[in-house]
Formats: sequence, C-alpha cells, structure tokens
Amino acid sequence: MNITNVKPDHFANGFDYFCVNCGNFFSAQVMDDDRDDAVLFCPHCGEDFLAERITDLIDHCVTHHTDTVNFYHAFPPDEPIPQSRTGATPKQVEWIVGCVISDKQKKLPVTIESLAVQLGYDKEMVTKVFDELHITETMEATA
Repeated sequence: MNITNVKPDHFANGFDYFCVNCGNFFSAQVMDDDRDDAVLFCPHCGEDFLAERITDLIDHCVTHHTDTVNFYHAFPPDEPIPQSRTGATPKQVEWIVGCVISDKQKKLPVTIESLAVQLGYDKEMVTKVFDELHITETMEATA
C-alpha cells in the first residue's frame, strides 16, 4: 500500500464505510462517476446512516456509550485507540484476542494475569480490554 494514497481520518482496516445501524464495515465501488455520494445505503441492512471517517465512528461510540475498543481494527495499529478507556493500541488488542483464542482452542487456562505476563502488558490494561470485549477467564489464576 502506498501511504501517500491513504486518506487522513479513514478507517485503518481498509474499508470505506461503517454502518452505524448494523455495525458492518464495507467498501463499495462507485458506479456513477458523476456522483461522489453514490453509496447511499448499507448493502447489509439497507439503512442510510453511514460513517465515512474515524471521527464519525468515534462520535457514534460516544453517542451510544460504546467503548471504541470494540472497533479496534478500524484504527491505526500502533496508536492508542481514541476515546477508549483501555489505553490499548489495536495491535495490543489483536495480540490479546489472538492469545485468548489460541489458549481456549488448546484448552489452556485463560487468565488476565497470565496474559499480561505472557505479553508483557500492564495488567490493568488487559483487565479493561477483557471487560470491554466481554472476554471471560477460563480458570482461576494460580499463585
């Protein structure tokens, strides 16, 4: 990807739109060259309330009292997720989620403490990510 072609304030996950009604990200090819706003409806639910920029997504989260960590993949990977109470970056959230999935598939204990130690992350930040993403521990942490 040529970084000079990336539009400022657009989603880092590569999509052009976010539907605030159904929560799906999507891109659409403009079929009519004479109209810049040719994408008027979500292809998933048909609604027309679409966010086209990160600031629109943040505004949606603030209005609906949703932590922006729930949309971590839409933000630049190495910067703290804006307006998130977790203080995490998308890359940190991705690592946490990936380790949780891997450990659960292997039927290993999943605890906040063990993940914080394993990844070298602050325990408070991992706790907040677990809380916001509704991740559950699978076993009690051992002393």
